[in-house]
Amino acid sequence: MDEKRASGRYYTRGNPFQLEPFQTWAKASNLEQQITLEPFAGAKDIPQLIDAANLQCRDWAFFDIEPGAEGIVQQDTLADFPKGFDVCITNPPWLARNSATRRGLPFPETTGYDDLYKYALEQCLTHCRWVAAIIPEAFIRSGLFLQRLHDFISLVPQTQDKTNYPPDKGGRGVSVMFEDTEHPVGLALFAPHVTSDVRIWRNNQLLGGINELRMHLPQPSSNRSIVFNDPNGNLGLIAIDNTVSASIRFCPPEELKDYPIRVHCRSITKIGVPWRVDIDTLNARLKTIREKTHDVFLTAFKGIRRDGHYRRRLDWALSRAIVDTE
Repeated sequence: MDEKRASGRYYTRGNPFQLEPFQTWAKASNLEQQITLEPFAGAKDIPQLIDAANLQCRDWAFFDIEPGAEGIVQQDTLADFPKGFDVCITNPPWLARNSATRRGLPFPETTGYDDLYKYALEQCLTHCRWVAAIIPEAFIRSGLFLQRLHDFISLVPQTQDKTNYPPDKGGRGVSVMFEDTEHPVGLALFAPHVTSDVRIWRNNQLLGGINELRMHLPQPSSNRSIVFNDPNGNLGLIAIDNTVSASIRFCPPEELKDYPIRVHCRSITKIGVPWRVDIDTLNARLKTIREKTHDVFLTAFKGIRRDGHYRRRLDWALSRAIVDTE
């Protein structure tokens, strides 16, 4: 696992390419007539998945810094990206800068991004017109590369044993994406032309356009009189779902009286609010936001709830906005 972390490699398992959004993208990109680039080819899983999804391309071009199968050109594609390809389908390397620092792993000094996959994705988009990339689900909240992003699919497993994704509306399911990581996963589909909106999917379910979903968020707040991790705060917050259901909620601070409030804690906290808060109103507002936005703007957390959805975390920026709307 440490060797895979060092290179950011997580070999693909499962098949998101059978889903409707990708099938539409493949047709629009004229995939069957393309020589398709896989610049981070790993063990050459993606071509097998494309075949299993009843799709084909004219040919493949494989590159990887550490080839995991025959027929792959050994090349550091982050430093020397292959040229001359219109279509790229890939699972780029994932490695957070802080994780690399903590573990003493190398991280490129030439990029200002906080994760290797963002730099890899930038290279793909710079050199290819059509890009399909398996990347962390958190990407959709980064605000990056939205101009050419047409569809983003949150790939949600069905059960904690990670054997299958929930069936889509056509009755098909797709199996788990990776065999050695539980990170929430998404599939981003880019086209050559600029889009005015991004369609957001959960597997085969269209949740809506990102602009439409954002309309259900409260206005951002910069009210610094609302203080998090305040031991004497008058509002409690359990900011992460349990393993059963959507359980994030505001609560009376007395409920957390035996919980030590730590300076860096982001999961359970007390908040100092300089006015009397109505907890029922706050929780009703939170419930509406979650329902209307389908949790797109809440960070997915490792692990699947019993109801078949990713666990989610409510960040402080959105928490502050909810509280400050009163």
